[in-house]
Amino acid sequence: MERLEMALEQSEDGWTRLDEDHEHVSGPAAAEYRRRTAGAAVFLGRTVQAKASVSRLLAQTDTDIHHGEGMTCVYRAETAACRKERLLLGLPAADGPDDSLCRSTCGNLAYTDRDIAEHRTRLPVLLKEAHDPMTPRPRRDRAAAQADRIRSLIEQHETSRPEAVHTNGGQVT
Repeated sequence: MERLEMALEQSEDGWTRLDEDHEHVSGPAAAEYRRRTAGAAVFLGRTVQAKASVSRLLAQTDTDIHHGEGMTCVYRAETAACRKERLLLGLPAADGPDDSLCRSTCGNLAYTDRDIAEHRTRLPVLLKEAHDPMTPRPRRDRAAAQADRIRSLIEQHETSRPEAVHTNGGQVT
């Protein structure tokens, strides 16, 4: 029952952010994120009296969207990079995403404005570490690579907004 309540709350929150707050979503799974969120928004509520009803309603309303740190997984087992990695390691396939095996190249990833806000907060920390002469060279290199990746994510997110973004000599206006 608690899982059903959580799924319904997350679905309602996602729909409210998309529909009323006009939250932007980017990334390879952005369209699927919007589709699943809109589909779950039509749930009108039911009286749950039996355990079987909970399972049935959960199957109907669970969007299988998982918000992580700076990313959102719109889980689909067939395309999940983490699932493929688990199988390659000889581990059993999981029912959902595995954050520890998540890959930035996964087709299940979407980035909400909330995710991008987390990246904007993390970027200055990485840049500071990348340019700190007291930080060991391998850590500086890793921080610089992560900062480049985050900058690229932020740029892709902003340039994919529906309201036309114009550039002027490489500057976003």
